[in-house]
Amino acid sequence: MKSTLIDETLIRIRQSLSSDEFIDVEKSKVELKDLSTGNDWKSLKETISAFLNTDGGIIVCGIREKNKQYILTGFNRNNEGNLTDLDSKFFRDDRGVLLDVSDHIHFSYETVKDKEVAVIAIFPLTDDLKYVQFDDVYYERKLTRDCQIPQPKLQRHREYKAELEYAKELALVADASIKDLSLDKINNYVNLLNREIRNETLKPSIAKAKPFLANQHFIREDNVTTLGMLVCGADPYHFLGARAEVNAYFDTDSGIGKDKKLFRSDVITLMEESFRFVWGHIRVARAVTDGGKSEPEYPEQLVREVINNALAHRDYTIDGFVSLTVEPAQYLEVRNPGSFKEKMKLIHTETDVPVRRLIHGIPESKNPKLAGVLKVFDKLEGQSRGMSFLINATLENLTDLPYYIIKDNLVTLRIPQGKLLDEGVEVWLAGYSGYITSKLGFSPTIEQQQVLAYFYKSELLNRQRYFTILLNESNNHFQAIEALRNAGLLEEHVASTEEAPVFILDRTMMRTEFHKELRELIGDLVLNSLDEAALHILNLTYQYTVYNNAGLKASELTPEIYRRLHGKHINPRKYESLGRQVRKHCAKLEEEEILIREEKKAYRLNPNYIQPSSLFSGKN
Repeated sequence: MKSTLIDETLIRIRQSLSSDEFIDVEKSKVELKDLSTGNDWKSLKETISAFLNTDGGIIVCGIREKNKQYILTGFNRNNEGNLTDLDSKFFRDDRGVLLDVSDHIHFSYETVKDKEVAVIAIFPLTDDLKYVQFDDVYYERKLTRDCQIPQPKLQRHREYKAELEYAKELALVADASIKDLSLDKINNYVNLLNREIRNETLKPSIAKAKPFLANQHFIREDNVTTLGMLVCGADPYHFLGARAEVNAYFDTDSGIGKDKKLFRSDVITLMEESFRFVWGHIRVARAVTDGGKSEPEYPEQLVREVINNALAHRDYTIDGFVSLTVEPAQYLEVRNPGSFKEKMKLIHTETDVPVRRLIHGIPESKNPKLAGVLKVFDKLEGQSRGMSFLINATLENLTDLPYYIIKDNLVTLRIPQGKLLDEGVEVWLAGYSGYITSKLGFSPTIEQQQVLAYFYKSELLNRQRYFTILLNESNNHFQAIEALRNAGLLEEHVASTEEAPVFILDRTMMRTEFHKELRELIGDLVLNSLDEAALHILNLTYQYTVYNNAGLKASELTPEIYRRLHGKHINPRKYESLGRQVRKHCAKLEEEEILIREEKKAYRLNPNYIQPSSLFSGKN
């Protein structure tokens, strides 16, 4: 079967050649090469090297683009030998040894109009084989360009490969033999490989499958590896125990709504069953807009990503199971055995602003061969894409800021239900909107608000000893971060490095208490007499008065004070009681002229307040 990417690319090229409309096909995974000059052949090898080192791609040979037009020359079959030589004569490993990459390069001929083109499909190397070099240079694919891989990245990957020599995914499974593998699962995998233009025959028996199984690292000298048992085992749980198990929980305050399932199977089935459980238990609401479109608590692709990544990257040396927990209206939690590499953890707690961030983009898979298999099953994206997906989903306001709990050889990912720009953040941003606008010179864009919210919540979570994913200009929202930094709304933390810059918010924007300023304005006697709710009223009105030149109604104060006192999950009785309390406090503070109202609407702090000579009690 031919690759969908190849089919779609050729269809667009044919459409462009048959009409006056130019349809650009060159993308991060598609390249065109004319191959009419020696430099073209050198460029071809550079692109193949880049595709091998990144996420793969296709190269259509015999055509080029110039001035928004395709020039079709066709591929000369006299050069076929030059193509087949690409398998084993040009790409070397770190030691300078030539590599046979024939398993990762496949060729085919296609007809475009009246000419023949050659199509080269390149499949990425697994992490333990990267990176290869061509002419002593290491290339990677960035958008539509082949770029030289920087030395620090090469060094990190070499260190990572050294660690992989101790990987346990290829460890032999005690008491298991080749007969304990499932022929149906083996052939299912063969079919998927053939879908990607790999010419592998179906296996009539386990015995006939042995060369294929050895080549895929599923067996070693007739002994089954952990990888082989995870992918093709007839009864993986019998041999792997908790390593082939997922425990899934649905928890509610009422015992009636509780549910628990134990899944014990191969890794593909575990992923599918786990997703069905979670997707079947998350809540779905109806949107007011878009004709009542369904809006689940979490995006479907996000749920798949976090489950699949947990099973792909967990530590299979630990005899423990992956657990999934759905807490309705609260969070989705995924817990898996293992930890992050120390070089991924950026911890700096020696200052008043503690930082606990995870650096993504560093090779993290403990199981590179399994990761390669899962890509064939379309269960896993490229290296570190899981964290990138989490960041993007958060910044697109599809979910609240995720965070990690790392302890006792367990990694817990918790994704709170809600949005990054929730009501609490909107109140915070509105309270500082005048301040933000004065520093930027204009009102912040939605993207800038999202970035500010990301750093705001990240710092709050870091204070609670939780880890968040590092956000910086090198991986997300470069322009927004650069503009905010230039305006002085972001500053670099002392933990910042050249490769992993760490940003924190302007210290003014992290303030929620203004007791010093309030004490100067209303005096110790009044301030010390107020209860917690009244203090929150004054802090909020001070913030809005000074940093936004605006006021707040009692109805606007109540939800934010509730969040500060009780969190974002509303208890109706507590909320109503607090609302009455806030209205009474506001009325009393207005009576004492600490607060004033414009046209009897929003409350502001009175800058001309005269301190009393006797004790005032704001309690009711």
